[in-house]
Amino acid sequence: MRRVIPFVVAAGVMILAGLARADEPVSIGEVIADPDAYHFRTIPLQGTVRKVTPLPPYSPGQGATCYGAYTFMLEDETGSIEISVLGICGKPLLRKPEVNDGEGILLAAQILSPNRMTSTTKGEVKRLRAIANSITHLSPVVAPPENSAPNQTEETAKPEGDGKPGEDSKSAGDSGY
Repeated sequence: MRRVIPFVVAAGVMILAGLARADEPVSIGEVIADPDAYHFRTIPLQGTVRKVTPLPPYSPGQGATCYGAYTFMLEDETGSIEISVLGICGKPLLRKPEVNDGEGILLAAQILSPNRMTSTTKGEVKRLRAIANSITHLSPVVAPPENSAPNQTEETAKPEGDGKPGEDSKSAGDSGY
């Protein structure tokens, strides 16, 4: 019995150390260096937002169109990675990206390794992908450029996608993803 106790204590310490590390952001350089180690895992990433790019409405192939998707580059001192934020499907909403260039954020992102992807669109190059699940703002929100969308609200789009606001408005915090 006395021989078992040190092993149980050592195992407990190792488990607790692993749990403490689970909440710490992973460096982008680590993810780039070994994407297979993070494949299909949701991990915390922290860095500065760059190159926010709203995407046009898209159809994932089941008849519903998705709106409000965007991408941005997240950079830290070890590298940068493109982050995708999925759109809201089935309801025609125009929503402004919830991040701004230069802003510090912490996010939970699902990593998809290019080495483990089994299906791509014809001609598409396999690449490391990161899909945001949640975003926490660390630095004060940087004011968007003057020529950007007028406000942080979601507006109902016309089915033709003419970009005119409708009657149905929701706050930006209710993004649904």
